[in-house]
Amino acid sequence: RPEGRLMAKPFKVKKGELVARLGGQERQVLAFVCDELTDLLADPAPPPEIPAWAKEFGLSGVGDSRPTPDDPVVARLLPDAYDDPEQASEFRRLTEAGLRATKLAHVAVVREQLDHDPIIITDDARAWLAFLADARLMLGTRLDVTEDDELIPTDDPEHNLYLYLGYLQQSLVEELMGG
Repeated sequence: RPEGRLMAKPFKVKKGELVARLGGQERQVLAFVCDELTDLLADPAPPPEIPAWAKEFGLSGVGDSRPTPDDPVVARLLPDAYDDPEQASEFRRLTEAGLRATKLAHVAVVREQLDHDPIIITDDARAWLAFLADARLMLGTRLDVTEDDELIPTDDPEHNLYLYLGYLQQSLVEELMGG
């Protein structure tokens, strides 16, 4: 960026519409992140068809128990609700498929909108916020980021992507709160 020139905010409300102002390279990077999250969240063992009674209670699974995922990133994206392994497995059995589906739906919204010009996200801000949070959680887990870490650019592209996603998340939240 030219010296002394401020970088345009990536999200801006214009004429009542929330617009994402992202360049081609930014869109490519976000598309790659979408694809990574989609691969991680794909259910390796889809549950059987959900009976009507379970759907009425908001339950997404009634099959066999579901252990905590082996992949630490997936385990972080789909955390246990209980410390007790038996309770955690039971809760996961009843809710994991729905949680995966919701997260995948958010990623799909972002992925599809990256091909639009301009990207108008007024009705999909929740999907963008959830996507950015999950993307940062994915990278933060891989990088073993803690609250004590100094978050400054480094030579590590994944670390810098983590920082960039945080910048996007902050910019979106600020714009949603009125700039």
